[in-house]
Amino acid sequence: MNILLLRDRKSAENGLGGELESMLTRAGYGVTAITLNREQIHPCVGCFDCWLKTPGQCAVKRDGINDIARMAMRAHAVVLLSKITFGGFSADIKAFLDRSVQNVLPFFEVYENEVHHPMRYERFPIWVAVGCGGGNGQRETFRRLARRNALNMRPERYLAVAVGGAEDLAKEESAILSVLEASA
Repeated sequence: MNILLLRDRKSAENGLGGELESMLTRAGYGVTAITLNREQIHPCVGCFDCWLKTPGQCAVKRDGINDIARMAMRAHAVVLLSKITFGGFSADIKAFLDRSVQNVLPFFEVYENEVHHPMRYERFPIWVAVGCGGGNGQRETFRRLARRNALNMRPERYLAVAVGGAEDLAKEESAILSVLEASA
């Protein structure tokens, strides 16, 4: 099973990204790790070309996001590792998520009694969001937000965890691996 690990700069710098990558590799997964940097990711311009003119591809092509989005859709699982910022994803991860609208269709439908965009593709990879830092309130907000993002993409399985650091990450190892193994 191939896993795309998308981490922010903070997680790459503090070693937590390496810890998570090692955990996944030890479990036998092939891991492609990419450190995202919002300063190198152009913001979504809201042109909707990814829906109407170039379906599934962002019109902004100068920053590699189309390549990363393609890798994400081909992966068995996408693991996001983010510093928790005010209960949400870091700016590095959010910049990628904002540009992920290309992976859904421009229409609306009811899904789980809510209105969402339909899926563009037959399947979306398993979705694991790992937030690091923040207080208890921010961690709970992060878990809820990550769940809402998962609902938009409709992966077969998803998990959202919030940790304080490497020690907490080790405690979540079995939960993370079980979500991945259930679909292996």
